[in-house]
Amino acid sequence: MVIKKDKINDYELTGSIHTLSIKSPGMVEYVPPEIKPCIKPQSVETKTGDVITRSIINPNKLEGDLYSFSDFDMAFQTILTECGIADDYSIIRADMRFDNFSDDNYLKFAKLNRYLISMVAVTYQSQNCYRTCDLFTHEQLSVAIKNRAFELENYDKFAESHGTDPAKNRLEERSLRWKNNDLKKEFTEHWFWRWDKALNHRKLVERKYNEALVKLYEQRKDAFPVQFRKLTDFIIQYQGSIFTKRQLVDLFGRLGIPNAERRASYHKTRYGIEFISLQECKQAIAEIKRATNQFFDT
Repeated sequence: MVIKKDKINDYELTGSIHTLSIKSPGMVEYVPPEIKPCIKPQSVETKTGDVITRSIINPNKLEGDLYSFSDFDMAFQTILTECGIADDYSIIRADMRFDNFSDDNYLKFAKLNRYLISMVAVTYQSQNCYRTCDLFTHEQLSVAIKNRAFELENYDKFAESHGTDPAKNRLEERSLRWKNNDLKKEFTEHWFWRWDKALNHRKLVERKYNEALVKLYEQRKDAFPVQFRKLTDFIIQYQGSIFTKRQLVDLFGRLGIPNAERRASYHKTRYGIEFISLQECKQAIAEIKRATNQFFDT
């Protein structure tokens, strides 16, 4: 794929709340037929003999996708009222989605989103970090991190929905273990603070990847069947884990390559590895914030 210098300008997102999980006392006795697609209640008895209900709610299934908080809240309150929950509930999980609807958007920004998610992962020392690929094509399908407080994932929405969803690329913030019901505060304050903090850990991300790459190279350089013929093949094969020239220079240095700076410049010119600048990271995070604010302010 040809990398355009101004491609970051295509990093455009539409934000909205996707689903909520809530906890309410007692049982949900009745769900009207028109509400059933929007809520999945499950009641359990506690050790003290009380009954609580955990409900997964997707207000977007009431009348279609809701791209303003006022419309979302109206649909949400309608569902609660119709099911007899009213105001007696607490949010235990909320998922906010950021969608792009262009056909090539997931592939175009997969590396940038991986870099951003990796920053959050190292900042909060997330242990559950993974990347999934299609079994047959080997194309990346998702990158995700999970911990006790939140989850963050970027995935190919076109592939996940088999083309049934208008969104093609989705970044999703998921907040867990709630202490209040203030959705706006959670996503415009807590998540903004997470992103700002993560941006300061780019070097830590690069170091963590390089430590893994060096180990991988040493393990496989003499493997048979052959994994790669030479170091250049290895760099090309794992370029999705190399985000900046600074990182590539450091990687060559760790591998004992003389004139690492010159070698990195040559590799960039000869093979076209994509590097991601600090400004591009800032612009992407600014777009996440803009899309969040737009949703909650309308």
